[in-house]
Parts: sequence; structure tokens; C-alpha cells
Amino acid sequence: MNTLSSHDVDLLHTFLKADHQLTDKTFEEISKYFTKYVYNKGESILKIGEVETKANIVVKGVVHQYIFDEEDSKTINITPEGLSFNNLKSYLDGSPSLEVHEAIMDTEIISIEKNDIEILAQNNHEFSYVMFKVYEQILLDRENRMIVLQYRNPSKRFSLFHEIVGRANWILKNTQDKYVASYLNMTLQQYSREKHIFLKAKKLNNLS
Repeated sequence: MNTLSSHDVDLLHTFLKADHQLTDKTFEEISKYFTKYVYNKGESILKIGEVETKANIVVKGVVHQYIFDEEDSKTINITPEGLSFNNLKSYLDGSPSLEVHEAIMDTEIISIEKNDIEILAQNNHEFSYVMFKVYEQILLDRENRMIVLQYRNPSKRFSLFHEIVGRANWILKNTQDKYVASYLNMTLQQYSREKHIFLKAKKLNNLS
């Protein structure tokens, strides 16, 4: 565990103020509850069977969230710098996690305990509103992915991924193909083909 750097504080400030203008006093109070954790590439942040007790924000690197289906891993989410993540079901009902959260490169996160969130929410209306907006975004993100996965056609899934998932371009540039293919429920061959078509069309559009 480490104290927050100036970069971490700036990123937290941006994250919390995305939907609401917090006063400096409230932000200072909230930031005191966050702790920094550092993980090496391949290191687990949350393991199967553990209970999620934190809300987390990635300040450096990428977190891969996945489950095991028989012997294969299935990607639930890919979270880059500046976005939040946790195992929401385990966090809310205290059940053992069915997910693994893993750093797919050297990664740093800042976290706040559930108990501290509840204390802050009970005593600070500004913070309550911010958390309401954060959970709105989480629900929107999950619904967008559900919409994407309803389509059987890989081309349709890929195009919708870029239309409605806000971090799609970042993921495409910075994440290994195997993780994104799993996220979109595609074979690696299907994903590679759709990615090639997409990048070719994008290049032509930039030239026109």
C-alpha cells in the first residue's frame, strides 16, 4: 500500500468531478479515504472466492476482469486508466467472487473501502450524488455490453462496440487481441478479421 501521488489525486479529482462540481473541502475529505495499491503484470487483484470490499479506480495500466468457463477464461471487462472497476455482485451482497481481476501490465489502482463509502454517503450529500452518477455510468456500461452481445453477426458486434463503448478506441490500441476477442465473444480469427476491416476503413476515411 502507498499514499496517493499528485498524479493519483489529479486523476481522482477528474473522475469524481466528471458529473458534478464537488467543493474543494468535500474532495479533500473524500481523498483521505483512498489508498494506493501497486501490482505487477500478471498479478491478481481479486481472486475467485474472495469477497469484494472496495471500489477501485485504475491510475496506471489495465485491469482484466474474467471468469472461467470450464478451462477457458471469458472476459467480463477491460478497465484502463481513469476508469473504475470492482466485482459489483460480491461488493453488494458479500458473496464470494466468481471473477478474477488481474493486472495485464504493471498496474496501479486507488481504492476506497465499502464501509468508508457508506459513512461518507450518509454524512455528505455531495458525495452521495457523485456515487449515484458513478453507478449510473456502471449500469450504462453493462447495458451497452449486453446490447453488443445480443447480435450474432461478428461484424455487427464489432461496429456496435465502437459506436457505444466509450473506451473502445483505447482498448483497440492498448489491449492484446485475445482479451478484446473474448470481451466481444468472438474467436481470435473473427476479431482479427473485423479489426483489420475496421482499421483499413478508418485509414481510407482519414485519407479522403
